[in-house]
Order: sequence, then C-alpha cells, then structure tokens
Amino acid sequence: MRKILFVELLGGIGDVLIALSAIHGLALSYPAAELTVLTFPPGGELLKSDPLIKRVIYAEPGKAKQSVVELLSRETFDLIVSDTNYDGIDVETRHGASLHNARVVTNLWRQPPADELVGDRFVKILQAEGLISPDAIKPAQLHLTPEELSRSQDLFNHVRRPLVFLCPDAGMAIKRWSDVNFITIGQILQQRWDATVIVPVGSDAKQAAYIAEAIGGEARILPRGKLRDLAAALACADLVIAADTGPARIAAALNVPTITLFGPSWHGRYGQPSPHVNLQGYPECPERNISNFTVQRCWYGGVCPLDKGWQSCMEGISVDEVLAVVEGFLNEPPSLPSSEAKGRQGCQEREEEVY
Repeated sequence: MRKILFVELLGGIGDVLIALSAIHGLALSYPAAELTVLTFPPGGELLKSDPLIKRVIYAEPGKAKQSVVELLSRETFDLIVSDTNYDGIDVETRHGASLHNARVVTNLWRQPPADELVGDRFVKILQAEGLISPDAIKPAQLHLTPEELSRSQDLFNHVRRPLVFLCPDAGMAIKRWSDVNFITIGQILQQRWDATVIVPVGSDAKQAAYIAEAIGGEARILPRGKLRDLAAALACADLVIAADTGPARIAAALNVPTITLFGPSWHGRYGQPSPHVNLQGYPECPERNISNFTVQRCWYGGVCPLDKGWQSCMEGISVDEVLAVVEGFLNEPPSLPSSEAKGRQGCQEREEEVY
C-alpha cells in the first residue's frame, strides 16, 4: 500500500471521531503508506497535525458525491475505504477504484449488532477484510499540539479543581437535556466539590450565558471559537457532562472522563467506550430503532410521539442519576493512560500522543 483514502462524509463532528479508530488502524497497519481523509469542515479540523494522517481534504458542503468523483478523477489510491453510502457515493467510489485497480471497502455499517459501538464495528469489519492488524487496534485519540495545550493551560492553570465542563448544546432540541437540570448539576458541583464550572458556547450564546449565570458563583462561559481551541480547553477538564453531541466525543477522544446523555440514539451503539459513562433516556422506548434512529418518528417530528408528558426521552434521565456517576468520577477518578491522566493536575501534563 502506497496511498490510502478514507472517505468520511456523514457531516457531523462526532462522525469523524467515530471513524478515527479505523483511520488510525489503517495508518498503523501500513506505516509506509500516505493516508488521506476526505471529509467536511469543521470536523476535519480535528485531524490537523495528526502524525498518522498525511492530508485532510475538505469536501464542499452539499457536494459530497461530486467531491469524491473529482478527487478520484485526478488521483489514484491503492486502497479506498468509505463509511458513507448515501447519494451513490459507494457506487462512485467503486467505479473510481476499478479504473485504477484499487481495493475498496464501502459499507462499514453492515449488520450492526445492537450493543457494539459503531467505531468498534468499523474496525472489526476492516480487520475481517485483512486490512487492520491486531496490534494496530487502539482507542480513538485526538492529537493536540503543545502550543494549543499551552494556550489552554494559561486559561485554566489557576482555577480551582475539579474543573468541570457542562455542554448543554446539541444539534437538535430532541437531543438536549433541560437547562434546569444543567443548572442544578452546576450548583451541586460547586457546593459539594467546590468545582469550577465552565459552559462552552454552542449554537445558542444566550443559552450558555443563562445557564452559567443561573449556576452562579464562579461559573462562566467559554466563548465560541475554533473547534481545535475547544478541544484544547476540554483537554484540561477533570470531567465533561454533555448531551450526545460533538464536544462529548471530543472529550472522550482526549481521555477526559465523560458522561454523555442519550435520547433518541442508542447508547450501546453511539456511546463512548469505558471508563466513560453513557446514560440513556427511557431505554425501553418502543419507538426506538437501534440500527437506524433517523427513521424514528421523534427524529423527524422533533418531539416524543408517545404520551409521556415530555418533549424528549432525555427527560427520563434524572439529576440524581447523573450525580451518582459524578461521584464515582470525582471521588474515585478512573484510571487513564498516564500520559493522558492530566485533569487533576492541569493540562500541562498532557504530552503529544506517541504513536
């Protein structure tokens, strides 16, 4: 293998991170090959400076298939892997590969078990195809530069520990936990653990400001900025509590203890690996389609179709349930790889990831 292309065009920040173990597995299995990732911004920014990835090429939003066609018309690859099949992308990928005798794998979502994480599924399929060696299978790990970590260290070096990030934003209202619950958690974190609470600004600056102000004390917002700056800030945290959204996956990929709150999507497929904890709202929901949550009525309608007196099954996750997990993390911190267990002493201990 001289040149490998990984096509990740599902569009979400989390989708890039779900695929990261497979991307790294290919790179580690073929260390002499140049690995290119075709993806969308801003998720692709997280792959910047990754020593295992030669290039990140951005597809233009709304032109996913066209981007694949154009890339394969001007470059040849020995192996093409795509986790994306919509809009005939798999057809175009196989066609482009056939012109140059390249090997191709186009469906990493095939026959998914209910409780196997999607990222693990990708790796197992590629391993079964003989493309990833057993010693190349590693947890997804984001790479941050010393300069990025140093800037975050300047922001948080003198705050009280534990440093806890609350990430209430999500791309859809159906995936959001209530502001009142985040406020309650933030207040208890201050009262019980004397924690410093940070609320990153997502798509709604007013929401973040409201939650931070209502928590009171020294709770504050983290202004919206570049995605990699958010990642570097999260790397300094002792704990992250988040909805099922990009920042939760970023934190987990930085080995920061993370509690992720799931509603429509199934935690057994889309959750974070241990020791991170995934909490599921109303796990027995009869409407839930574990293999494809996008066909659920709540996904299209934006509200729970069941007569439960709530808008979303996220309301089925209680503050007490989250606090029980918080106690486990803050009273008995989980064991993380030594180079990554930096939260309790500040992000200055996080070194460049060694591959």
